[in-house]
Amino acid sequence: MTELLAILDRFHTALIQTAPKIASCLQTGLTRAEIEAQIASLSWEFPQDFDLYQWHNGLSGKPGKLNLAQKLLRLKGKWHGELSGRENEMHLKLENRLIVAKFLPLDYALAGHRHLKLGRCLIDLLPFSILTNGKDTIYCMMRLDPEKPLIYCANGTKLPPMGVTESFLSTQPQFSRLSDLITFLIAVCQQGIQSIAASQESLIDAIDCELNPTQLEQLYQQYKR
Repeated sequence: MTELLAILDRFHTALIQTAPKIASCLQTGLTRAEIEAQIASLSWEFPQDFDLYQWHNGLSGKPGKLNLAQKLLRLKGKWHGELSGRENEMHLKLENRLIVAKFLPLDYALAGHRHLKLGRCLIDLLPFSILTNGKDTIYCMMRLDPEKPLIYCANGTKLPPMGVTESFLSTQPQFSRLSDLITFLIAVCQQGIQSIAASQESLIDAIDCELNPTQLEQLYQQYKR
């Protein structure tokens, strides 16, 4: 077992303890052969210890139960648009904001990579997670560089792919490697999640967990690159 896979297993345990609804929605991981088959035609390879998709292949990965009009609206200009519906989303409450997060299955992450390249982004990036509060959209992307596999948490709101440049990425929050991001998320599970208030019981089905804003900021300052 690689160091990253061991950290990911610790993360899964933390999720089961603090956000069991999220943990229960994760798909079974892919084999190394299945991963290599999906990237065989591409000009890059994952870093040797990139075990994210062997751990779990995102959330459900099935298009949400939407009518045709909803599907058309969500698909328009969005390579991940059909991954909607509760089975594909994590709902996090931060103060008075609802944050919707998606952990993308590998085929959708690769579609995101193609979207960036077709839009003339000059950097090889793999968007594996997306967070939105209805106003801003944050893309968690791995730099596909074996020597420097940085993780960017980039605000891509209304930003065309060609705008994702070295200069832009240098201004965005980042982690030195995926294991650093996962270690941060473990700490969030252990220290930054608080019980949903009794006054919000009617919203429990709509919220997977509530984040402590003060603790979250302290943890971020501690773990960021």
